[in-house]
Amino acid sequence: MGSFITPDVNFGRQIEQASQSAASMCWTCGSCDFECPVNIATNRLRPQKIVRMANLGLLEDLLHMPEIWYCLTCRRCMNVCPNTVSPSTLIAFVRNKTLFKGIVSTDTLRRYHTLFTKFQRVRWHAVNHCFNEEFENLTDQMWHDWLEQPVRPLTSTITKKKSIPIDKDIWATMVSSRSLACFTCGECSSACPIICERSVFDPRVLFRMINLGMVDELMRSPSIWLCIDCGRCTNSCSQLVDGRQLLNQVKELATLWGVLDIDFNLRVEHANQAIYKYFLNEIDQLFGL
Repeated sequence: MGSFITPDVNFGRQIEQASQSAASMCWTCGSCDFECPVNIATNRLRPQKIVRMANLGLLEDLLHMPEIWYCLTCRRCMNVCPNTVSPSTLIAFVRNKTLFKGIVSTDTLRRYHTLFTKFQRVRWHAVNHCFNEEFENLTDQMWHDWLEQPVRPLTSTITKKKSIPIDKDIWATMVSSRSLACFTCGECSSACPIICERSVFDPRVLFRMINLGMVDELMRSPSIWLCIDCGRCTNSCSQLVDGRQLLNQVKELATLWGVLDIDFNLRVEHANQAIYKYFLNEIDQLFGL
């Protein structure tokens, strides 16, 4: 028979206060689980579970869970919570505790950040693959090649068309209403959780290209499809530029103007299921979990 869980509610309150995550406000609605991009792709990261474990005072169990390292720190779980619980803040607190207690070494953490950086390359190459081909299978060779293969800025084989049929009125309206206030200060890039290499993804570069009318270059690049829709660029902008909505509209226009076929999003979803699985397995091996 399995062992019983012995909750420590008082310790749970201490974890909540130390992490400032408002964990006790959770009523297990599951909104965070449905919003988490890692859980959507793999069903292996449930923010709700981590919050409930913290409320039960199970810190030692949390410290040795691989799930705390699966998190992309996008904070979508926090943004969607109706009770303002912040699972991402709790996860950051637990991660710091693993370093403080010596469970994870600084060298392991460095290698984790290197893996996270290279994983963004994999995401770029996967999207680039989906532009013209069905993503049937991810092989070990493809995974390792994409990890090590640098990305050249804004190049892809999205379409053989010579130019994109631009509706200048729609583009001008989008730019004037949402992005002209941008003066490339870099607040968005500083807040973005997935910016690791500028050639792979940099919101400031993308917003600048939107203002310059570089439509062909934008829609022919996998970069705009790497956005995980967290809205941190929007929340951080002192000029109130809605970067999240800007990129979403560019992606919508790419479909509307026939740059992408209607099955493209399904191919990307299929690719994400494959590459995120590899990513999580790499994390398991890295932390010996």
